[in-house]
Amino acid sequence: RPPRSTLFPSTTLFRSNPLLRGVAGKLRLTHFARDIYTRLLAENGVLQASCLGATAEFKADNSKQLAFIDYILTTEMDFIEAALEDLRPGETFLDVGSHYGIFSIFGTKLVGPEGQVFSIEPHPGALKILQGNIDQNHCSNVKVVQAALSEVDGSIPLSYNENGAGPKGPNDPESSVHHVRSLPGDALFTGGLRVPAAIKIDVEGHEFSVLKGLATTLSNHQCRRLCVEVHPNLLPDGVTKDAIVAFIEDRGFTIAKQNHRDVVIHVIAVKGDGRQFKPSTNRS
Repeated sequence: RPPRSTLFPSTTLFRSNPLLRGVAGKLRLTHFARDIYTRLLAENGVLQASCLGATAEFKADNSKQLAFIDYILTTEMDFIEAALEDLRPGETFLDVGSHYGIFSIFGTKLVGPEGQVFSIEPHPGALKILQGNIDQNHCSNVKVVQAALSEVDGSIPLSYNENGAGPKGPNDPESSVHHVRSLPGDALFTGGLRVPAAIKIDVEGHEFSVLKGLATTLSNHQCRRLCVEVHPNLLPDGVTKDAIVAFIEDRGFTIAKQNHRDVVIHVIAVKGDGRQFKPSTNRS
């Protein structure tokens, strides 16, 4: 059976030796080593990858950012597949914390021109790369929202670094803190807009607030798949992973899997006839 997900190298060396990617995925490459490795892998600063039969291209402003994209494609493909594998043409996908657009770009290809993807990203640098990847892949069905989803309509403080944004921490310098527009996710799907069939959330510790702002959407029977990257060490006081899981279950979901990866937990939840998560077993 052909692999569900592949990343296509551009040089003859890597084309003829796909085992190198598997080795790279298992090794904890240093930033420097991955930077060099990605320069070899990319053609004209573009990485090409496939997921669930959809092929996409990704680019960035520099080799370090491209190396980060490669790192996610190499180490988190199971999570990408889990978020997207149940999407059908014409449906809607919500990508909260889109960053450089990996989930969004694959999502837009899976839902097709009649479907829609909502990409939520507050960080202006990440947003620029996200938009570049949307253009690179000629995606016409992506609605980009420069904001942070939360349970409040207004603004929230986020800490910026060169890679993205996260909730303000007690030790973050004031120079890194920016107040950004916030809104409940439920506000995106009023006026007859289709409820997302699948939602992915990766917001560096702000996940419980995002979930509470999506309570109505999550309770809708049309929303049948939810994938959340939980950051236990970044959660605010009084919020635990178990509280997040209980909230998800109260919306009618069943927890299909909890994958522990370094300091984060990938919570995969399904509803109704949503298929159980089945990771790819043949991947180059």
